[in-house]
Amino acid sequence: MFTSVFSAQRLTAFGEPRFERDIVPILQTACFECHGAGKQKGELDLRSVASILAGGASGAVIDRKNPNASSLLELVASGEMPPGKRKKLTPVEVDLLRGWIAAGLPADEAGEVAEGSGSISEVDRQFWAFRPLRRPVVPEVEEVGLQRTPIDAFVEARLEKLGLSLSRDAESARLLRRLYFDLTGLPPAPETVDAFVAEMAALGGEGEPLASRAVERLVDELLASPTYGERWARFWLDLVGYTDTVSYDGDTNFVPGFKNGRWRYRDYVIDSFNRDKPYDRFLLEQLAGDEVIGWRRAPKYTQEIIDTLAATGFWRNAEDRSGSAKEIDYKWSLLHDTMETFGTSVLGLTLRCARCHSHKHEPIPQGDYYSLLALITPAFNVENWKVPKERALPAVSAVKKAEIDQHNTEIGAQVSKLEEKVKGLREACSARLKEEKLLARVPEDEREQTRKAIALPVQKRTPLQLTLAEKYAAAIQVTPDEIDAALSSEDKESIDKYETQIAEANTRKRAHGWIQAVYDVGPPPETNLLKRGDYKRPGRRVEPGFLGVLSGDGKRQTLTAAAKGDATSSGRRRALARWLTSPGSPAAGLVARVFVNRVWQRLTGVGIVKTSENLGKSGELPTHPQLLEWLADEFVRNGWQLKPLIKQIVLSTVYRQTSRLEEDVIGGTDGRETRVVHALTVDPENTLLWRARLRRLESEAIRDAMLVVAGDFNALMRGSPVPLHYTKDGLASFDEEKLPSPESKWRRSIYLFQRRVYHLTLMGVFDQPSVAGSTCRRRASSVALQSLTMMNDTLALESAEHFASRVERLAADSANDRIELAFRLALGRRPDDEELRWSGELLSLQVVAYSTADVTASKSESEHKALMHLCRVLLNSSEFLYIE
Repeated sequence: MFTSVFSAQRLTAFGEPRFERDIVPILQTACFECHGAGKQKGELDLRSVASILAGGASGAVIDRKNPNASSLLELVASGEMPPGKRKKLTPVEVDLLRGWIAAGLPADEAGEVAEGSGSISEVDRQFWAFRPLRRPVVPEVEEVGLQRTPIDAFVEARLEKLGLSLSRDAESARLLRRLYFDLTGLPPAPETVDAFVAEMAALGGEGEPLASRAVERLVDELLASPTYGERWARFWLDLVGYTDTVSYDGDTNFVPGFKNGRWRYRDYVIDSFNRDKPYDRFLLEQLAGDEVIGWRRAPKYTQEIIDTLAATGFWRNAEDRSGSAKEIDYKWSLLHDTMETFGTSVLGLTLRCARCHSHKHEPIPQGDYYSLLALITPAFNVENWKVPKERALPAVSAVKKAEIDQHNTEIGAQVSKLEEKVKGLREACSARLKEEKLLARVPEDEREQTRKAIALPVQKRTPLQLTLAEKYAAAIQVTPDEIDAALSSEDKESIDKYETQIAEANTRKRAHGWIQAVYDVGPPPETNLLKRGDYKRPGRRVEPGFLGVLSGDGKRQTLTAAAKGDATSSGRRRALARWLTSPGSPAAGLVARVFVNRVWQRLTGVGIVKTSENLGKSGELPTHPQLLEWLADEFVRNGWQLKPLIKQIVLSTVYRQTSRLEEDVIGGTDGRETRVVHALTVDPENTLLWRARLRRLESEAIRDAMLVVAGDFNALMRGSPVPLHYTKDGLASFDEEKLPSPESKWRRSIYLFQRRVYHLTLMGVFDQPSVAGSTCRRRASSVALQSLTMMNDTLALESAEHFASRVERLAADSANDRIELAFRLALGRRPDDEELRWSGELLSLQVVAYSTADVTASKSESEHKALMHLCRVLLNSSEFLYIE
């Protein structure tokens, strides 16, 4: 062994001792039997620097301030350890250990654990998701006529290998409805459907090249609509776990915590999508908006400053319960939850495992996790913590805030003087009334002492005065109503004048809004690797940095001097954002793939990588890897802009396919029956996209569509969320007393007060997610309760009622005309002959039923109720709830 020949000269030649090279061999021979992988006596693990620093059950074994006082060194130097007759350390080995501790426990950056469990291999770095983007060649296919965009070639190439092909285009009306919901989340108006269908027919119909111009024009129009931003913002808010509260949300009587201005982040996201803000800039502003805009010294806040600060609300979505009895636990919980949401939403990786140990399924050493954590600890400093209310920023500059405060102080002084005048007049009247009562109700020989007793504080009263006060206080007490009645006309006139002046003065007070922002709260704290993720067991210090597997050479990349900040901010989060989108880097490749995969998921129902929350080695492999790579590269080449990406996808034949297996296809005589049967046999799950997928609308889109169809939809954008009321049984409804206006409850669902657990009842039934972190994929269940809710829920009944009234206003008295309009409003099409007959029978039966049940009801009343039933049926139909 090298220890038998080591000398001071040899040590000097090697430089300072290092853990992996010099210390591990000593510990392996002398210590690992009791403090290694198989056993950790006294809870002491000597396999890594982190675990050595964490110490054991008896406390720390290293004293970094006084290395010679380290108990580990004392035990081996005295020969007490290793125990018994086992071979002791030589003097040279003891000196080497002493020198290593004195040097600060230097170790290689690549891995903390001596046994190498935290290493990153070349195989890890070459995993498809961790490589820089490589633009693939668009494949050549036989069915060239099916290609509208390169997307079609990638999909068709896979299909041809299995003897499959793309399906025919969806009918114009169905395609229009699909585009409207996918791009805006709202249904098209009947006139829009008629115009589009007519235009497509005039240009040759589905599948004809000229008709694609109409589709492209429509897509451009929808992407330019402000409703587009509202639709696509909802998806991002899901990813970051946005709610309108920051605190605990476990019951119906929750206290929401300080949330003033929380909605600014939601509005920032909506505006960013509408402006098609490049995704790299979008991330930069959310991760480090406070570090890229000069807000601290700005004499006036522009809207850009307010929006960019509000963007940092990205970091404010984890549940913040700090300030309670277990405050330190909740602080660390918030930190780790925040890192988990960041990892899932931006990187598409599961970081949480690396909190306690190097990830067992991904190439993420524990040290990398804590290096990432060190990037946000200047803003979330456990030792210099700010609860949500303390952290909120005024939505005005410091200069403007001081001006507002000074103005309000002056107004307050004026109000105080006026209030003193009112108080003086009322106190004079009160004193007069008390004296009158005293003279009338207190014996003369006790009056003087009673006056003194009442005037003195309790603690200064003599025993006699205490007795008199207790005896007569109630008898001479004067109520406010008595004062009001006893005031003279002159005093009343004066008080009215003063109170009018007070009210007028208060109207001149100025107010400001709030921004729920994130910013550094002081000098960066030291960040340590935590043994088993326990903050009570800190290990070695880690430097701020990034994931090694995404840093090119497999080694953790730390911040350079140029990436660091200034006296007001560390610059760490800005460096993180730059690293994530650095051109040609592995990190940028992963970030682009993750985002593009989710866009594909939103538009087709399933991501190219099904596990859109996890593109790591433990996630599923992509079904079309070359397509994902090409789309991600195209996305970056187009300046990280989303609208061109969406446009390219929805103009493709893949997207425009029908989702239906029509009877004429299955039973045809032109060979298509064989194609469909073959496709259902080879790819029954439609993984390879030989037809479009049938997709259930999300809860918000269902509610919003109901409002549009009923004619109730309130298109007001931005601002404070619509308040909801919660009952103990978990049901949620609108808080009518707090609504800004009666029409507020008809606002779009994205503006409803968003909680973690309790949602508007109808939306909860349709799988509105519980927000415990990042939501990448929503469930789309199909249960009986959904139909029951659509038939009986207050909102559903109200929508059906208003829907029926709208049909009556717009259609003629003819039953067939009303039926046709109802179908066009709800489903975007006219009923066929059989549907028309069924609907007519329903109306007739319901009119008879209502007329029989209430003989006093007029014919029009019975017809209205019958029509309402038809409207309920349409709102409850699968065709209303699904995108074809």
